[in-house]
Amino acid sequence: MNRRQLIMLSGTAAVAAQALAQTRQTTGLSASGPSQRASYKALLKLSRSKSSYKIPKTDTKRAKYVRALSAALSLTPGQQQQVEEILANALTARATLRASLKIARHNLSDAVRRMDTALIESLSAVVGNLKTQVLAVGASANAALYRILTPDQQAKLIQFQS
Repeated sequence: MNRRQLIMLSGTAAVAAQALAQTRQTTGLSASGPSQRASYKALLKLSRSKSSYKIPKTDTKRAKYVRALSAALSLTPGQQQQVEEILANALTARATLRASLKIARHNLSDAVRRMDTALIESLSAVVGNLKTQVLAVGASANAALYRILTPDQQAKLIQFQS
Protein backbone atom coordinates (compact mmCIF):
# COMPACT_ATOMS: atom_id res chain seq x y z
CA MET A 1 0.00 0.00 0.00
CA ASN A 2 1.46 3.35 -0.98
CA ARG A 3 1.36 6.58 0.99
CA ARG A 4 -1.55 8.10 -0.97
CA GLN A 5 -3.78 5.06 -0.37
CA LEU A 6 -2.89 5.07 3.31
CA ILE A 7 -3.89 8.73 3.68
CA MET A 8 -7.16 8.16 1.81
CA LEU A 9 -7.93 5.12 3.97
CA SER A 10 -7.37 7.01 7.23
CA GLY A 11 -9.54 9.91 5.97
CA THR A 12 -12.33 7.50 5.08
CA ALA A 13 -12.13 5.91 8.54
CA ALA A 14 -12.36 9.34 10.20
CA VAL A 15 -15.46 10.27 8.16
CA ALA A 16 -17.09 6.93 8.98
CA ALA A 17 -16.40 7.41 12.70
CA GLN A 18 -17.96 10.88 12.59
CA ALA A 19 -21.05 9.54 10.82
CA LEU A 20 -21.40 6.75 13.37
CA ALA A 21 -21.14 9.22 16.26
CA GLN A 22 -23.82 11.44 14.71
CA THR A 23 -26.09 8.43 14.20
CA ARG A 24 -25.70 7.40 17.84
CA GLN A 25 -26.49 10.92 19.03
CA THR A 26 -29.67 11.16 16.97
CA THR A 27 -30.91 7.71 18.00
CA GLY A 28 -29.87 8.07 21.65
CA LEU A 29 -27.83 4.86 21.81
CA SER A 30 -24.90 6.39 23.65
CA ALA A 31 -26.93 7.50 26.69
CA SER A 32 -28.13 4.08 27.81
CA GLY A 33 -25.17 2.02 26.62
CA PRO A 34 -22.81 2.17 29.61
CA SER A 35 -25.44 1.47 32.27
CA GLN A 36 -26.89 -1.45 30.32
CA ARG A 37 -23.41 -2.79 29.72
CA ALA A 38 -22.54 -2.54 33.42
CA SER A 39 -25.67 -4.37 34.50
CA TYR A 40 -25.14 -7.05 31.84
CA LYS A 41 -21.55 -7.56 32.98
CA ALA A 42 -22.66 -7.82 36.61
CA LEU A 43 -25.30 -10.40 35.79
CA LEU A 44 -22.84 -12.28 33.61
CA LYS A 45 -20.43 -12.42 36.53
CA LEU A 46 -23.21 -13.68 38.80
CA SER A 47 -24.06 -16.50 36.41
CA ARG A 48 -20.63 -18.13 36.54
CA SER A 49 -20.28 -21.39 38.42
CA LYS A 50 -17.83 -19.96 40.96
CA SER A 51 -20.09 -17.01 41.74
CA SER A 52 -21.88 -19.02 44.41
CA TYR A 53 -18.84 -18.90 46.69
CA LYS A 54 -16.57 -16.13 45.37
CA ILE A 55 -16.47 -12.72 47.01
CA PRO A 56 -14.50 -9.63 45.95
CA LYS A 57 -10.92 -9.75 47.26
CA THR A 58 -10.26 -6.05 47.92
CA ASP A 59 -12.20 -2.99 49.03
CA THR A 60 -11.91 -1.49 45.55
CA LYS A 61 -13.29 -4.63 43.92
CA ARG A 62 -16.02 -4.77 46.55
CA ALA A 63 -17.15 -1.21 45.76
CA LYS A 64 -17.11 -1.96 42.04
CA TYR A 65 -19.10 -5.16 42.63
CA VAL A 66 -21.73 -3.32 44.67
CA ARG A 67 -22.08 -0.64 41.97
CA ALA A 68 -22.45 -3.28 39.26
CA LEU A 69 -24.93 -5.26 41.33
CA SER A 70 -26.91 -2.09 42.02
CA ALA A 71 -27.06 -1.28 38.33
CA ALA A 72 -28.01 -4.81 37.35
CA LEU A 73 -30.71 -5.45 39.94
CA SER A 74 -31.77 -1.89 40.83
CA LEU A 75 -30.85 -2.21 44.49
CA THR A 76 -32.27 0.28 46.96
CA PRO A 77 -29.86 2.32 49.12
CA GLY A 78 -30.76 0.13 52.10
CA GLN A 79 -29.95 -3.01 50.13
CA GLN A 80 -26.68 -1.47 48.97
CA GLN A 81 -25.71 -0.81 52.59
CA GLN A 82 -26.58 -4.37 53.56
CA VAL A 83 -24.51 -5.73 50.66
CA GLU A 84 -21.56 -3.59 51.77
CA GLU A 85 -21.84 -4.93 55.35
CA ILE A 86 -22.18 -8.55 54.24
CA LEU A 87 -19.17 -8.33 51.95
CA ALA A 88 -17.07 -6.47 54.52
CA ASN A 89 -17.79 -9.12 57.15
CA ALA A 90 -17.02 -11.91 54.70
CA LEU A 91 -13.79 -10.21 53.64
CA THR A 92 -12.65 -9.93 57.26
CA ALA A 93 -13.50 -13.56 58.01
CA ARG A 94 -11.76 -14.72 54.86
CA ALA A 95 -8.62 -12.72 55.70
CA THR A 96 -8.43 -14.39 59.10
CA LEU A 97 -8.86 -17.83 57.57
CA ARG A 98 -6.29 -17.11 54.87
CA ALA A 99 -3.73 -16.15 57.53
CA SER A 100 -4.39 -19.44 59.32
CA LEU A 101 -4.17 -21.29 56.01
CA LYS A 102 -0.79 -19.72 55.28
CA ILE A 103 0.56 -20.89 58.63
CA ALA A 104 -0.87 -24.39 58.13
CA ARG A 105 0.72 -24.65 54.68
CA HIS A 106 4.06 -23.54 56.08
CA ASN A 107 3.82 -26.16 58.83
CA LEU A 108 2.89 -28.78 56.22
CA SER A 109 5.94 -27.82 54.19
CA ASP A 110 8.13 -28.25 57.26
CA ALA A 111 6.58 -31.66 57.95
CA VAL A 112 7.36 -32.75 54.38
CA ARG A 113 11.00 -31.72 54.80
CA ARG A 114 11.17 -33.72 58.04
CA MET A 115 9.44 -36.69 56.32
CA ASP A 116 6.95 -37.04 59.19
CA THR A 117 4.05 -38.88 57.53
CA ALA A 118 1.73 -38.75 60.54
CA LEU A 119 2.14 -34.99 60.83
CA ILE A 120 1.72 -34.62 57.06
CA GLU A 121 -1.63 -36.40 57.21
CA SER A 122 -2.94 -34.35 60.12
CA LEU A 123 -1.74 -31.02 58.65
CA SER A 124 -3.22 -31.93 55.26
CA ALA A 125 -6.55 -32.39 57.00
CA VAL A 126 -6.13 -28.98 58.68
CA VAL A 127 -5.36 -27.33 55.32
CA GLY A 128 -8.39 -29.01 53.75
CA ASN A 129 -10.61 -27.90 56.62
CA LEU A 130 -9.42 -24.29 56.33
CA LYS A 131 -10.02 -24.30 52.57
CA THR A 132 -13.53 -25.60 53.22
CA GLN A 133 -14.12 -22.78 55.70
CA VAL A 134 -12.92 -20.16 53.20
CA LEU A 135 -15.33 -21.59 50.64
CA ALA A 136 -18.15 -21.64 53.19
CA VAL A 137 -17.58 -17.96 54.09
CA GLY A 138 -18.02 -16.96 50.45
CA ALA A 139 -21.06 -19.19 49.96
CA SER A 140 -22.68 -17.86 53.14
CA ALA A 141 -22.07 -14.27 52.03
CA ASN A 142 -23.69 -14.95 48.67
CA ALA A 143 -26.63 -16.66 50.38
CA ALA A 144 -27.06 -13.61 52.59
CA LEU A 145 -26.97 -11.37 49.50
CA TYR A 146 -29.64 -13.51 47.89
CA ARG A 147 -31.80 -13.25 51.03
CA ILE A 148 -31.90 -9.43 50.93
CA LEU A 149 -33.14 -9.34 47.33
CA THR A 150 -36.81 -8.83 46.57
CA PRO A 151 -38.65 -11.62 44.75
CA ASP A 152 -38.45 -9.61 41.50
CA GLN A 153 -34.70 -9.16 41.88
CA GLN A 154 -34.28 -12.84 42.70
CA ALA A 155 -36.32 -13.79 39.63
CA LYS A 156 -34.18 -11.54 37.45
CA LEU A 157 -31.04 -13.13 38.84
CA ILE A 158 -32.40 -16.67 38.41
CA GLN A 159 -33.58 -15.90 34.87
CA PHE A 160 -30.13 -14.70 33.91
CA GLN A 161 -28.40 -17.68 35.53
CA SER A 162 -30.55 -20.19 33.62
